[in-house]
Amino acid sequence: MKENKKRSLKCFPVQLFAVIMGFSGLTIVYAKAYHILDFSYGVYELMLFADTILFFLIFGAYLLKWVYYPSEVKAEFNHPVKSAFASAISISFLLLSISYYDYNPAVSVTFWFIGAPLHLYFTYITMKFWIDHTFDIGHISPAWFIPIVGNVLVPVVGVDCMPEYVSLFYFSIGIFFWIVLFVIITYRMIFHHPLAKRLLPTFFILIAPPAVGFISYFRITFGSIDLTSLFLYCVALFTFILMLFMVNKFTKMEFFISWWAYTFPMAAMSIATILLYLVYRSSLLYIGSWVLVVATTLVVVIVSYKTVEAVKEEKICISEEN
Repeated sequence: MKENKKRSLKCFPVQLFAVIMGFSGLTIVYAKAYHILDFSYGVYELMLFADTILFFLIFGAYLLKWVYYPSEVKAEFNHPVKSAFASAISISFLLLSISYYDYNPAVSVTFWFIGAPLHLYFTYITMKFWIDHTFDIGHISPAWFIPIVGNVLVPVVGVDCMPEYVSLFYFSIGIFFWIVLFVIITYRMIFHHPLAKRLLPTFFILIAPPAVGFISYFRITFGSIDLTSLFLYCVALFTFILMLFMVNKFTKMEFFISWWAYTFPMAAMSIATILLYLVYRSSLLYIGSWVLVVATTLVVVIVSYKTVEAVKEEKICISEEN
């Protein structure tokens, strides 16, 4: 018989910060939908409240893990796969900053001033880790985009609280290394063995870099739609449709925490489409915006339900060793 695995703070996974990314993404979707699609403001407020509570619960739990089990935290930060999720901590601060932007600018800027330098630090230590270590090609997954492309989130609020060159600095890092990593990850996916089942949902992360790049560029240029922004949006749209062609691969999987990788990219695609509708006022973009908002909401609800089930069945915060 298998030995019973007990839940423990020691096994609290850094990947759970993806929950904050998903909830924050949906919160921002509702903020934009309120302003542009006439959604209810109350839904945005409710999501913002839930997002904040979840953030402090997860962040607080991980701080306790760092205090009581520093060696476990260090092991995650030095893991070839999990290390990419470490920067989801700083991304959570940045996304909360964006979430609060319309509700309380002072709180928004506070989160930004924590998240922006923290994320730059995570970018440097992650890249140093990549340079200093030898990796097997199987260690590479779309999750590697997280520490790099998180930089593209910084200008969304940064354009209003820092000089323009600060936003351009972060934007340039994220876009340049997105292209570099995209080549590496595409090579790995085509010419080497498939991703492990638990990492398959991270394919959806491929949507996020161009979608977030579009949103960030939109903010830096104060709402400009030009060749660069349309290029980014079209790449995101193509990747999103590609994921729809692969939907059977995702629907037949058992639940893993990595399912949260579905949520933030969907939210980013929704926000990008709503912003494009704001400029063009096209009926097609209006319908597309509504469809994406509903789809993103359903995905977050389903993944949340599956996560609660997994918690009840004590499948989370347990050792991954056999």
